[in-house]
Amino acid sequence: MSELSLDSAATGVGLTIEPHDTGYRLTLYPLPDQKKDWFQAKQNEIAVARMQPALIHAPDPMWSVDHKGDFISGNDAFHRYADAYGGARAFVDHIDGLLGHPDGLRSKRIKLSAPELVQARKCWLEVTPQETETGVLYFATSIDAVVRAEEAQRNFVQTLSKTFANLTTGLAIFDRDRRLALFNPALIDLSGVSVEFLSSRPALFEFFDKLREKQVMPEPKNYDDWRERMAKLVAAASDDRFRETWNLAGGQTLDVTGRPYPDGAIAFLFNDITAEVSLTRGFRTELETMQSMLDAMEDAFAVFNQQGVLTLCNAAYKLMWKVDPDTCIAESTIMDATQEWKSAFHPTPVWPELRDYVISTTERASWDSELRAKDGREVVCRIDPICYGATLIRFCHASRRRDTSSEKDGLQIVSA
Repeated sequence: MSELSLDSAATGVGLTIEPHDTGYRLTLYPLPDQKKDWFQAKQNEIAVARMQPALIHAPDPMWSVDHKGDFISGNDAFHRYADAYGGARAFVDHIDGLLGHPDGLRSKRIKLSAPELVQARKCWLEVTPQETETGVLYFATSIDAVVRAEEAQRNFVQTLSKTFANLTTGLAIFDRDRRLALFNPALIDLSGVSVEFLSSRPALFEFFDKLREKQVMPEPKNYDDWRERMAKLVAAASDDRFRETWNLAGGQTLDVTGRPYPDGAIAFLFNDITAEVSLTRGFRTELETMQSMLDAMEDAFAVFNQQGVLTLCNAAYKLMWKVDPDTCIAESTIMDATQEWKSAFHPTPVWPELRDYVISTTERASWDSELRAKDGREVVCRIDPICYGATLIRFCHASRRRDTSSEKDGLQIVSA
């Protein structure tokens, strides 16, 4: 059979039948003189059949109303929400009341108040309207998780703010654009910079310029070098390598630390360590004074702690025994010392007793022992317990000790 064509004016469709291999090929085509596009209608029908399940079973509510505001249709998620309000019409009216009549079709966040929705924690929606030829189509997205996260973030920021407000450390956090994003009251007290200036979110270099103006940082030799130093400061803080001690002209000392924060932010911490520095300097002065006093004495002094480690000695001891604990890498112990002393004196049973005495934890009393050096000199070793379980050991010549005793014996008290 050759090709056969059939036209139907009633349906607007033509049919062509032609042999093909062992069968026939049927081709449908629209008639050119028909207004109705049959194939377009068929494609639309197929597209609707494919898309309708996606719209119906979408997890978030979608619904449409006509230009008068009357409800037309909604998906399954919409009806689940509508059931809490007694039906689609009541739910649409409730949504309209929450949305109001904003200028333009913009998204808006609303909170639903139905008890069962609140209990299920499904009460926050972000609704987006979209105009169509038949009316308005609404898309609603559940944002309960977002709202809870934002609330948790606000609570966290409030907690941090309260914590920062009670800190004695000055805090200045600069965001990734290097503008001041957060500061606490301690920074105002330490820097003397006004709240108005800090609240204006100054840039990082503006902030340090203000500190320089307030003499809260060391004065640079020249401004260009200072700007270069500030650039290095920012780079070091970004890598967690910045820490400096600022000795100010007024006698104040600040410990300044730079720390990197997520998303490119930088935090600077300002600690007033003036009291600690003064205490350390005073303590160092006392130590130097005590050491000078010990070095001025002719007797050789050495102090061993309860573990038997040499912790302190004077110049006479260093000269006598050729030892300096400040320059030795290894610790000098009472065992090492008694071995050295033993080789310098004639045999005596005092050394084991002295070692046991130094590391003893029981109550101890002062005692001394007369020793004879191999060069013939007589030496007195005086052992005294001192605080924290330490032991003071002194070496003095017996002749000087006798001279001192004679002076004491010849001393008389004469009444007036």
